[in-house]
Amino acid sequence: MELNRSILIAQAINFLIILWLFKLWIWDKLSLAIAARRAELKKAEGAAKIYEETMAKAEAEKKAMIDEAVTHKNSVIAQAEQAATLKADKILADADVRAENIEKEAHEKASHIEKELEDNFVDGVKQTAHTVVKKLFNKDVNLQEEYLNELAKEFSK
Repeated sequence: MELNRSILIAQAINFLIILWLFKLWIWDKLSLAIAARRAELKKAEGAAKIYEETMAKAEAEKKAMIDEAVTHKNSVIAQAEQAATLKADKILADADVRAENIEKEAHEKASHIEKELEDNFVDGVKQTAHTVVKKLFNKDVNLQEEYLNELAKEFSK
């Protein structure tokens, strides 16, 4: 196999021309595209780091918010229980006061009724006695009054 020098030189010249055209039209654009791609990769690498940091920060904030919400919920529940206890105590106190008032009124009414019964009893006895005395001591009014007064003294004891 023989090498033809003229073909080899022609091919070398063609190769250099193609290389020169490649550098003239494509090389700069390709270099810029590669540099841009490398910059994008670095940004993406930094973005992944920023993403991880942001996600960790968001998780911490989420946990803090949940803890705060749970604390607030527990506080509201405790306040509601306290308010309910106070309300129940107030209702019980009002009920006690009402019961005492009802008992007092009932006692006063019972005393009043008892006094009325006693007064009516005395008046009834007086009227009955007066009628009997009138029939017994028909004409002597002073004797009737004296007898009734003595009778009233006896019943008041």
